[in-house]
This record gives sequence, C-alpha cells and structure tokens, in this order.
Amino acid sequence: MLERKEEYTKMAEVERKHWWYRTLHYLVLDAIKKSFDSRDIAIIDAGCGTGGLLLGLIDKHYSNVMGFDLSYEAVDLCRAKGVNVVQHDLRRISELYPPNYADVIISNDTFYFFEMKWRVKILEQCFQVLKPNGLMLLNLPAGNAFRGIHDISVGINQRFSKKDVRILFGQSKFQIKKTLYWPFFLSPLIFLERLRQRIIMRINPAFKISSDIDMPSGLLNSLLARISSLENHILPVKPFGSSIFLVVQKPSAQT
Repeated sequence: MLERKEEYTKMAEVERKHWWYRTLHYLVLDAIKKSFDSRDIAIIDAGCGTGGLLLGLIDKHYSNVMGFDLSYEAVDLCRAKGVNVVQHDLRRISELYPPNYADVIISNDTFYFFEMKWRVKILEQCFQVLKPNGLMLLNLPAGNAFRGIHDISVGINQRFSKKDVRILFGQSKFQIKKTLYWPFFLSPLIFLERLRQRIIMRINPAFKISSDIDMPSGLLNSLLARISSLENHILPVKPFGSSIFLVVQKPSAQT
C-alpha cells in the first residue's frame, strides 16, 4: 500500500492513459484472452489501486469483475469512477472469496510490500480461491539497476529476478506459464533516469520523494506506448526489463 495520498491521486489521473499502465493492462488482457473465450469469467483485481485495470476490463465487456485494495484512499477513488470495490487486506483474501470461486486473480505490484512468509501465505490463499485451471497474473518490479526515488515513493522493498520468482513459486502449487521481463527497448532510458535519481539521493539528503508516474506530453506518451506495443508483438522473450510479468496456473488435477 502506498503511504501517501498524493500518489494515489496521481495514479488515478494517469492510469488509463500513461504508456506504462497501458502496456501492463495489455499484458493482462492478452493473457486472459489467450486462456478464456468467455467474457463472463470471474476476475478479481487483488490490490486494485485506483481502478484503472478494472475499468479497462469492463470496457472489454468482462461482466464479472471485482476488486479490493487495502487503502481507503484508493477505494474512494475507485468508487468516484463508478467502480464498486471494497477495502480489504490481500493477506486475508480467502476470507473475502470462497474456494474455487475465481477464474483469474490479478495482483499487480503488490508482493514487494510483504515479507517472504506472507508472500507464500498469500499464494496459498489465492490457490484456494482459484478454480482448477485458473490463472494468477502478477507484475513485479525487477532489476536492482532500476532502483531510484520511485522505489521509496511507492514502497518497493525488493526488486525481483527470475531466480527470485522460481524460489517464490517453488514453495507453491502453482505452475509457472510465463515469466516476461518488460519493457526492454525503453530500459536504457529508465535506467538513466533511475541512475540520475540515485545520484540526487547521494548528494542531496533533502531530495523530493516522488514516483515516476507523471504523465508525459501527449506526443511522447504516444511514442512510448507504440514502442512498448511493438516490443510485445515482436519479442516473445526479453533479456531484461524494469518489471517482470507473470502468468501462473492452478493445475486442473491436484496430486
């Protein structure tokens, strides 16, 4: 959960338009479309933030979507957009939904808030809530080279590698279907910006804490979105990126 209300307000303003969110939402929708033909599947956004992804799913005619977030500020902003969500803790997701209830659980950029023991417990509960063959979709910050002021602003306690992902899911019953670094083409620009931020933190202890989700100019944002879209269509595997997108599945038969 973010610690500052202004970060949620900033997120709410840009979440449907910013190139980074647009790319992440594309990855989520693409993963769902490749696994399910129906638009009536039960989808939970666990840690829904200010509701941009839920609105995107509704726009694509998914009729059975729901979400929750720990932050009252985020929930209020969702409801102001007409998205009906509840305030709840991801660490108690099995108290909110019954076993074998959901086809898809999405939990983007939430796991870095928790210690390993809680990550394992959350995965156990999500496994319980999902139907057989159900999917869990996650996004995680990746690569220590991409650390910066942004990490402090949004509360990133850990950046993950594919090895970290294998260790985490090695303690679960999920099957890993996809592990994708992203964005790749724009990573050098992100690295240089975060390097600049780290230099600022060293020379100026009174630096301003702020995330990187400010809205670029319309032309620049469109260009960055197009670059990310091209990347997703021509590069099924990428050697690195500032995030990792995961698709994991609950097996149909349990042993």
